[in-house]
Order: sequence, then C-alpha cells, then structure tokens
Amino acid sequence: MPLGEVCDFKYGKSLPESVRAGGNVPVFGSNGQVGMHDEPLSAGPTIVIGRKGSFGEVHFSPSPCWPIDTTYYVDSTATKADLRWLTYRLASLGLNKLNRAAAVPGLNREDAYRQRLLLPPHHEQRRIA
Repeated sequence: MPLGEVCDFKYGKSLPESVRAGGNVPVFGSNGQVGMHDEPLSAGPTIVIGRKGSFGEVHFSPSPCWPIDTTYYVDSTATKADLRWLTYRLASLGLNKLNRAAAVPGLNREDAYRQRLLLPPHHEQRRIA
C-alpha cells in the first residue's frame, strides 16, 4: 500500500535558537536533535524525517518534541501504525534518494507518499519493532 495511506507527514515549525527556552523537550532538525525547549509541538513519541538539507534522515523521539521547519514529523495523531515499526520501515525506504530540489536538497512528501510498503497487522508490527 502507498505510504500516504499509512501516515501523514506533518510540517515542522520554525523555532530559532534565540527563542528556545531550554527545558526538557528535545528540538529536532533534519540531522537529529539540535537543542531543547520547554514545550512540544508533537503529541507523544514522534518520528522526525529530514525535509531539507539532510533530507530523508529518520529519527525517533520517545517523548513529545519540537520538530523544526526543516523536517516532517509523524506522531500518534498522524498514523495508526506502531511508531517504532514505522520508524524502521521509513529508514529502509531510501527516502534520501527522492531528491527533486536543485539548490538545497529536499524531500517532497508527495514523492514519499507514493512509496509502497506492506503493512502487517498491528501485533506483528509491535513484535518486529
């Protein structure tokens, strides 16, 4: 089935370093954790996917986090799949090969949504993850 039927890539939001308030909430960019803040953007555990720069990189946050505007993210409100399983599956799709941008490498979510994958039953996803 197409990835677009399994999950929704939400857009991260800008959070300049100058307004990050410290705290215990991880801030993620395309290349992984880049700082801390005091409030999350996501709901619960979150998959963060690089959108610009280190596009196609896949990271997992076990807690709510703030994915910045160079990322897409998937949390429990954006999929019914097991998030740990989906993290591994996204990492295996080779999203970093889907670049269409010329100047700044980037991932178009419509291209990602067309990638096909098998969706095992939820209990099997948990066992795999």
